[in-house]
Amino acid sequence: MSARNGQNGPPPRVTVVMSTNRLSPYLAEALQSVKDQSFTDWQLLVMDNRSPDPRRLRDVVATVPDAVVVPEAGHVVSIPLNHGAALARGEYVTFLDDDDVWMPDRLARLVAALNAEPGAGAAYSSVDVIDSHGERRGALFVSDGESGRDLLAGRYPFPNLVSMLFRRTELLRVGGFNPAFRYAEDTDLTFRMLQYSRMVGVPQVLTLYRRHEENVTKVAPTVVHDAARRMIRMQLWGAENHPDPHVLADVRANLAALDSRDAADSVGEAVDRIRGGRAGAAVAMVARAARLDLAAAARETWRRARLRLITTGR
Repeated sequence: MSARNGQNGPPPRVTVVMSTNRLSPYLAEALQSVKDQSFTDWQLLVMDNRSPDPRRLRDVVATVPDAVVVPEAGHVVSIPLNHGAALARGEYVTFLDDDDVWMPDRLARLVAALNAEPGAGAAYSSVDVIDSHGERRGALFVSDGESGRDLLAGRYPFPNLVSMLFRRTELLRVGGFNPAFRYAEDTDLTFRMLQYSRMVGVPQVLTLYRRHEENVTKVAPTVVHDAARRMIRMQLWGAENHPDPHVLADVRANLAALDSRDAADSVGEAVDRIRGGRAGAAVAMVARAARLDLAAAARETWRRARLRLITTGR
């Protein structure tokens, strides 16, 4: 391994940025997956976003040669991630969560993808889900030849931040992460990359995203949808003045697609509330679904009713 974090030598090609506010039980495994990379020209910056035991965190990170721990003041995650990107010396920047795992050829394949496409601002891969024991539980995202317009218009789900490698100049050019968002800050960044840069998909699964009880992203779908809706509406401001006339139509289409997904999820939430004996709260969710997309709400209601009929018919 030839990780290079010193400030006096030549800069490494890739800077790996991690932000953490805890001592994750999966941290050592996440760091080991970086050390196991076949591509070795990287540096690691760990942004300590007010973890409860900074000394222990430094001890674990010290297993990575020349890794740098940078103290932070407990901000929303966008701020330490932006700080790490600003400190990066590499041509490329990528972000690692403290509980995820990289496949050994992740950096090699993503660097090769960007090397082959000098005009692209980021590359991303397919992602699988793993559980707390490291067992695979299926796909989280599959890259399958989708275009940038497919992504921007919501015809295909966005790739996950954990799968991306950014060209540092392009990441900084679009402004990095927006600290105004507590949720959807990664989606907001992807939106801007799609509008002002180009992204390259790699079909192989190169990142394993861990789902467990302590996932910070484990929040109600309606909360996530509301945050995403505010974010997309902000995107509309810039899209109205974008030189490409397709961008505004695509962003509007993405907002409509979000409303449809939200309506379907709201129907599901209404069903859960009925089962929990909360009829009044269920009515509120039905009203939300109908307001967002009546047709999508009706389709989801019919789908669930039909599924129940099939199940009880057995």
